[in-house]
Amino acid sequence: MSEVATVATGWGLTFVVIVTYSLWVVSRGRSIGRELGIGEAQPSGLEQESDLSPDT
Repeated sequence: MSEVATVATGWGLTFVVIVTYSLWVVSRGRSIGRELGIGEAQPSGLEQESDLSPDT
């Protein structure tokens, strides 16, 4: 295996490990948030304003 192939393989594996770990962290954070009731869907300010009747 050439030096270029070795370096490319190392970078590729590093990228895969970092992406996999990032996805795991996000998944774990969401599951913990659900357990604690954090981040539940709530209407945004824009949706709340659209529910109001117009002033005219």
